[in-house]
Amino acid sequence: MVVNKKTVFLTLAVALAPISRAHELWVHTGHTHGGELLKADLGYGHNFTPAAIPAERLHFFRAGMTLTGPEGTQPLVQRGPHNYSYQSAAPLKEGSYLVAATYQPTFWSKNAAGDWAQHNLREMPGAVYCEQTQMFGKNVLNVGHDSAAREVVARPLGHTLEIVPLDNPSAHRVGEAIPMQILFGGEPLVGATVTASFAGFDTSYKEVGHAAEAQAFSKLTDAEGKVDILPLRQGFWKVKVVHKTAYPDVSECQNLAAYATLTFELGAGAH
Repeated sequence: MVVNKKTVFLTLAVALAPISRAHELWVHTGHTHGGELLKADLGYGHNFTPAAIPAERLHFFRAGMTLTGPEGTQPLVQRGPHNYSYQSAAPLKEGSYLVAATYQPTFWSKNAAGDWAQHNLREMPGAVYCEQTQMFGKNVLNVGHDSAAREVVARPLGHTLEIVPLDNPSAHRVGEAIPMQILFGGEPLVGATVTASFAGFDTSYKEVGHAAEAQAFSKLTDAEGKVDILPLRQGFWKVKVVHKTAYPDVSECQNLAAYATLTFELGAGAH
């Protein structure tokens, strides 16, 4: 594979803008062998560390988490030491899977002082901005050291905004581009900014002010909504995209905001 070194340098050198003003949704899965139960975390917060979900926000995730494999889709069971901990109902066979979570559409409005509340414009006096937020998270899970199939992981789940890997990331090495496609409403999303980073790349994030998490990669999708993610080191990667459109009734809210992530392990521990 030929790598454009100039493009890679510019990608890594630019200080990237934040894609979200606050929390994001992602999925993390534990290393799993054939015949073992899957243990998964619904990550809601910042960076790569799951945190306890506040009681007043648990309803965002009432759909729970799902596991999609060669035999179809099944719900995961909320079980474990934290309210974001899930497990499979039965041990898994070796193979490649998708683990997913969703955040139901929720109004968020902000006033001039910068205070946010779960209201639309009509419900929040003095609101200056509103979006109806929805989030989607997927994780590529490979059970067994020889598992790197693409059939399941390259199939869209039907999320409103979705990052679809066109190949299993575990079939790729560090420095080898991983092709992906961004879909919105099932159609290719052209000109979308796709960012990606890995655990440990940025440890400077502070909760106060929701400072931006630095990204290791950024690129626009092409005319087919496709983008090649170029991971330059092994580890746990998170790919992100945001897409906003006008809300149908501007007296109620201004934007429909969709946020999507795709996570996967590359290199050591990928299988």
